[in-house]
Amino acid sequence: MTELQRPGWKMGRLFQGLSSQTDTEDAVRAKAGAVVRLVDSPRRAPATPIEQRLISTLGETGSVSFARLVNAVSADLYAEELRTGAGALDIGLFGSRLFNGDVIRELKAGDGILWEIRDLK
Repeated sequence: MTELQRPGWKMGRLFQGLSSQTDTEDAVRAKAGAVVRLVDSPRRAPATPIEQRLISTLGETGSVSFARLVNAVSADLYAEELRTGAGALDIGLFGSRLFNGDVIRELKAGDGILWEIRDLK
């Protein structure tokens, strides 16, 4: 058995997302007072499915709190994955929070380009 095939490797990869949950929760808490809104003249079109969802959600709601936006888009991504058969992969154990890290990363990357994140504090 080689180093890459050691027992538990696959299980570790499966639960790797759980170790980053604290970081994700900390990022949401750090932006607890922040509000996100679309910029008037975006510098580019949305490039990823997550950016497209963020733009769509912001277009429907206008300004929204950072945490509420993360939760709404994560829930939408989770529901879509369940509809396309990901339930067979047991993502139900993680729920929509499985997507929080990706949504936060996309939000931070698009700040000032597609939308604006403002701290109200």
